Amino acid sequence: MNRLLLAGIALAASSAFAQSPGSAVPKPSCEKPKMPGEMMRSDPSVTRRYNQDVEAWQKCMKTYIDERQAVMKANEEAANAAIKDYNDTIKALNEAAKAQ
Repeated sequence: MNRLLLAGIALAASSAFAQSPGSAVPKPSCEKPKMPGEMMRSDPSVTRRYNQDVEAWQKCMKTYIDERQAVMKANEEAANAAIKDYNDTIKALNEAAKAQ
């Protein structure tokens, strides 16, 4: 039964690190703000536009981070459910083998 356990662990570990090319994590598509030149910074409309660009970038990045964190949480929950199922199954198999 130990071989079955080791084989299961090896299989789980190898598939956990396998990643298909289509499942690459997307990078943020937020456009970074560009600092206006020193001469332009004295213009209030340029400063206002720059501040708006910074706020838009921050909002976009926070949205991206929230989405990534939600995916990580879902992946963690799925992994934990799979681990519990695996452990419960191995336990049941071991108990069935002992009963025979």
